[in-house]
Amino acid sequence: MKRLWLRISVSFSLLTLSLLIILWFIIASVSKTTYTDTIREHLVENAVLFSEMISTSNLLTQPDELDALLTRAEEDINMRITVISPEGSVIADSENNPGSMTDHIDRPEINEALEGADVAESIRNSETGGINMMYIAVPVYDADDNITGIVRTSYSLELISDTTQYLWQGLAAVLGIVLIISIIVAVFLARSITKPISEVVKATGELREKNYSHRIHGEYKGEMDTLAQSVNALAASLQTQLKIIRENEQQLNSILDNLVSGVMLVNAQGTVEMINPSMERFLSRHRDNILNKHFNEYGENIGLSALIHTVFEENEKVNAEITSYYPNEQKFDAHISPYYKDSWQQGGVIIVLHDITEIRHLEQIRSDFVANVSHELKTPVTSVKGFAETLLSDDVTDKDTERQFLQIILDESERLDRLIQDLLHLSKIEKNTLPLNIEQIEIRQFIKEIVQTLSTSVKKKNIQLTLPSTEKETFLEGDKDRLNQIIINLVSNAVNYSYDYGFVEIKVKAKNNNIYISVSDNGVGIPEESLSRIFERFYRVDKARSRHSGGTGLGLAIVKHLVESHHGRIKVESIENKGTTMTVILPRQMHP
Repeated sequence: MKRLWLRISVSFSLLTLSLLIILWFIIASVSKTTYTDTIREHLVENAVLFSEMISTSNLLTQPDELDALLTRAEEDINMRITVISPEGSVIADSENNPGSMTDHIDRPEINEALEGADVAESIRNSETGGINMMYIAVPVYDADDNITGIVRTSYSLELISDTTQYLWQGLAAVLGIVLIISIIVAVFLARSITKPISEVVKATGELREKNYSHRIHGEYKGEMDTLAQSVNALAASLQTQLKIIRENEQQLNSILDNLVSGVMLVNAQGTVEMINPSMERFLSRHRDNILNKHFNEYGENIGLSALIHTVFEENEKVNAEITSYYPNEQKFDAHISPYYKDSWQQGGVIIVLHDITEIRHLEQIRSDFVANVSHELKTPVTSVKGFAETLLSDDVTDKDTERQFLQIILDESERLDRLIQDLLHLSKIEKNTLPLNIEQIEIRQFIKEIVQTLSTSVKKKNIQLTLPSTEKETFLEGDKDRLNQIIINLVSNAVNYSYDYGFVEIKVKAKNNNIYISVSDNGVGIPEESLSRIFERFYRVDKARSRHSGGTGLGLAIVKHLVESHHGRIKVESIENKGTTMTVILPRQMHP
């Protein structure tokens, strides 16, 4: 940009020079052609004139007078004149002695004139003078139109060349002056154009360096003034926008710094771009050890990496509970969602962690309380069950009545016993006191074997049960007993809440590093407002039906905890009176 005026000047000057050279060649060529044509016409005119004079005055018979006439004429018209007989001998010549001149019968212009051409022309080297000449020959006729002689006029081509050379030199001088003037004008115009452009470049350079207070000063005309005003307006707009962005950034930073929840932003390459102080505290690392590093470097310890990978792979929100054991045991409710850039391209993942350690502690206390109460209730329930069995003996008099009530006592005692067992089992799961016995399981055959235990319930309601195909093997790592409980609970619920002659379908699908086990039915379904609560303990959508089916209200809560103990998750999709689909998502391999 610093030499733009010079480049413009040189370009303009070279263009002008090229045009002037072309113009010079054109004018020179036209001038030479015009001058040559003029000489030719002059030669023809004089040749014809002398031919008529000789023919009229009968000068061919008077050689001396003819020779004197030619000599005088040459002084006036500055050209050589020669008169030649039909036989080719020179009768008279304005420059040389005819007697000393050779026969001209072999000259091309003489032969052409003798053959009857009105005007014959030839350009060649003169044998007499030794220079290039232009010859014009015109025949002389007598009264009977017989050729009695030839008048030849000639002119030196060197004189034509000298004349055109002087003309070219003069033309070159004029065009050189024009070129010099053009260069001066080009430099002036280039400087006048590039000066405001330099100001604009300087201003945009300041804007690039984020100096939005810089302005273009000076008065310009035309489009350059409009450009300068536009750049100034752009700088003012950028300055205003920068102020707004900085204010918004300060507000956002203040909000993030004061959030009790941890927030972290991971880009599409898996690199951490932003983190707030709460997240630093949760991860027990300084931001310098987290920012611009891959999330795998710190997320494996608390199970965060697997969730982030899931969001990247499935492009869906994930909500899960994770645990950190360093420096103290902490539990977090992790909400991980994808975020998008322009054109809906995935830009990365947003991670929000809520510290639920205290909440889980309170739940643990409540779980312990339920366990203690259950232990306290177990003995009287066992007693009631024993007395009921005794009263069912044959010693009772009013057998029908007593049997009816005693049967109720027995059923309720068994139900209370199941409730206590479920409470105890759930308490153990929540405390993580049940160790996982991990082994490799072929899940399709495993499901087929488990569902056989429910054949009675299925046949009783005439349910059409569809199992996954066992032709293809699908393996995962897990605890057989817990997986058994998960599948039994889900299939039992599907059967219990299906209409007679309904259908229940179990599917198994492998995707990426996860196994998807879904149980679908076309039963009563779940109302939309209850979907978020069905995994709560003792929550029943239809209390009467739950009691009638013998349920304790803890089945799905147990399933959820068992799935989570396998580092998996469970999803539910349901439409009331149309059916429900429960999907368990488990990793193929259990990571320690």
